[in-house]
Amino acid sequence: MQSLNSLYFPETVLPRHLRNCLLLLPDTLHFLQPVEPDRSLTEDTAESDLFTERGISQAHTPSLLGKDRERFMGLILKIRQQKNSIAEQLSALTLAHLSQEQNSGEHNHHAIMASLLDGQIPGNSGPKESSNEAALWQARLVLALAEILDKEEAELAMQLSDIDDDELNLFQELKGQEEGGPDGEENPFAELLRIKAKLSQPRPGSVKRRFQAWTILYGSGALPENFWLWMTGLEEAADLLISKYESWSNRVSVPLLLLNLPEQIYMRDADGLKSIRNFQEKSMDVRQAIIEKLAAIVALDHLDLVDPVALLPDAGILARDWNDLVEYCFPEEKFGRQKLDLQFLANISLDQLFRNESGEEQKDSLCHGIVALCRE
Repeated sequence: MQSLNSLYFPETVLPRHLRNCLLLLPDTLHFLQPVEPDRSLTEDTAESDLFTERGISQAHTPSLLGKDRERFMGLILKIRQQKNSIAEQLSALTLAHLSQEQNSGEHNHHAIMASLLDGQIPGNSGPKESSNEAALWQARLVLALAEILDKEEAELAMQLSDIDDDELNLFQELKGQEEGGPDGEENPFAELLRIKAKLSQPRPGSVKRRFQAWTILYGSGALPENFWLWMTGLEEAADLLISKYESWSNRVSVPLLLLNLPEQIYMRDADGLKSIRNFQEKSMDVRQAIIEKLAAIVALDHLDLVDPVALLPDAGILARDWNDLVEYCFPEEKFGRQKLDLQFLANISLDQLFRNESGEEQKDSLCHGIVALCRE
């Protein structure tokens, strides 16, 4: 049987409920980490989970920090301890980098980097090498900070999960208040409603910053293989990737396949893995058909015309059979529903696109890529 390995982007920590849903299709889900694991930790003390232990989800750090790891982790600790001031500096640093500003003064990105690193900008080589290393260091900081914020929001969401909107509205009625209390006091229940609403919305600009930082990290070193299927749960991230492709190719992405997935699989790792394996066993025929047909499509030679019907003529049948099995194993009434939208990017592999290589520099047989967005 043909296996399917996929790369998740641009988040560097896999949300477990989404990971469980995505893994119904690929055999493995790979993702990047800004910092390699501490090799001094034993297997008993290292943070891991069943999916990582079985190799079903695999983390990679394309460019290792090596001797600078301890200093980087010290900076992350400093960010945690002095969150407001350093987060503000890091935000300014990121914005300066994204807009490619080269201003003098305190908002110059080298000056901010030196401030964050106590005057020690990594890299002792020439200006170009030093600039590249500083950009990579900054990318790690952006991704690590995003991980911290994600974790805090996940913990807050968990604390609020037992309080639904109806209960909060009832509390408001009992308090006899709407937006504010007497003497201008803030209504805590209205504030909780605002917090809950904000938790479901990405922070402005955060996905773009993370995407660009992830791109720098991805291009800094090699990965075990050239993944032709990239997956994400962030629509803005998928749009950024496709926009990058469209700018390069002067053509649009092509919809290949639309599959149902559960909206959530909130289970302990052992139960979640058992459910995934059970589904893959029951869906073996249709799942293998999908994998083999997708693999054959991305291995095609250069395409002058891209017709999704010609590329995958039985897409409707495959989707119907897959969706029936998803409903059988994960009933919508209990698990909800979301879509896995597979978009075909012709005439360039995703690795080539992100390393800005020309067609002549393509080092493998892959000529095309597929981006899969998990969405409502």
